[in-house]
Amino acid sequence: MERYSGMDVHAASCTLAVISEKGRRLKDFLVETNGQALVEAIRMIPGHKHLVMEEGLQSAWLYETLSPHVDELVAAGITTSRGPKSDKRDAYGRAEKLRVGNLDKHVFKAPRQFTRLREFSRTHMTLVSDLIRTQARLYSHWG
Repeated sequence: MERYSGMDVHAASCTLAVISEKGRRLKDFLVETNGQALVEAIRMIPGHKHLVMEEGLQSAWLYETLSPHVDELVAAGITTSRGPKSDKRDAYGRAEKLRVGNLDKHVFKAPRQFTRLREFSRTHMTLVSDLIRTQARLYSHWG
């Protein structure tokens, strides 16, 4: 049993919409933008869970918080928005696009996947800038 969920995220609350593998709307509800509340809401959904959310300021935190509780988690870049604005409509629309494989673009990568590479890169850049600064001091003193 596959369940496709779309989430419209805001600072105070998230709208979560769930559809079946055949596209039938099953449930939508408002959840506080709180890690524990969101995890509990996701756990209440039966079956294999697929979740899509719009890429934004909170997507990294949401990805880390929710990824252990779903089978698939996608943060997608939303390029167009037509018609009247409705959180519920947006959440159902994202869920449907995930179900049929028609998302505009996947823009988010697992934040922990490249953590060591980012740390090494940051360390390298710091060492290079320190070396250049030290060389400049030496040249200005003896040059």
